[in-house]
Amino acid sequence: MGQSFFCSIAGGMLAVLAMNRVEWIAPKFVRLIGMLALACAAVVCLWSWTQTEGAVIGSQRTALLLSTACVAGAMVVVVAAGKAAERAMVIRLLSLIGGLAGVAAACVWAWMGVDAANVTGLIAALTVVGDVLGSFLIGSVTIAWLLGHAYLTATKMTIAPLRRFSNLFSLAVILRAGFVVVCALLIWFGGPLGIPDQVSARLGGSWLILSMRVAVGLVAVGVFAYMVRDCVRLRSTQSATGILYFASVFVYIGELSSRHLMSAYGLPL
Repeated sequence: MGQSFFCSIAGGMLAVLAMNRVEWIAPKFVRLIGMLALACAAVVCLWSWTQTEGAVIGSQRTALLLSTACVAGAMVVVVAAGKAAERAMVIRLLSLIGGLAGVAAACVWAWMGVDAANVTGLIAALTVVGDVLGSFLIGSVTIAWLLGHAYLTATKMTIAPLRRFSNLFSLAVILRAGFVVVCALLIWFGGPLGIPDQVSARLGGSWLILSMRVAVGLVAVGVFAYMVRDCVRLRSTQSATGILYFASVFVYIGELSSRHLMSAYGLPL
């Protein structure tokens, strides 16, 4: 679960960075995103090699290759960030490649922690979609609060990047919440995720994890996303940054809870 989460942070940040005008952002902030993505992906690679003593096979080899590709993309972003205005398209392209590799690695790492014998084709597809949306949410909120913090020193930077990232954060919250609602309906109506009584029996005493997933990771985050948009509309970058700090913690708690529910109970929530 740890490898998947860190790859989601690295891949999500790089993918979201590729969705904005890099030339509008202070070069040191672009470098910071690349460095953080590099650190997260590198930790996954080093930890995995240490734990397996170099003996990697099958899905683990694929996950490591994808994680390494994310590392390479992040390294190039760090190097190229010094001339972000001149190399904007190159940085965005490399960020996109590294981001897609990181998100794919997160999906593979997450899948390796699931009992595949009890997972149907639809649940497998829902798991991948959930991991992609989760990475999008994690990346958007992380990059948004980091950019908000950058406004404390880069006072001449335009508000457009923060507005863009806050919009992406709101979109990610809507998509993630909609996905969970769809999965909940499949459970409620006795779909392929299991009938309600069976799901309740499988969850057992994990009501706290489920509550954090829904109340903290979705409802509270949705409220924060609305507040951030309002602050950005009023050009109050410091207020938006403060709210994004709390939102990021709540997103991390919600997504870790989601990964636990999938690995322990096979529920892509």
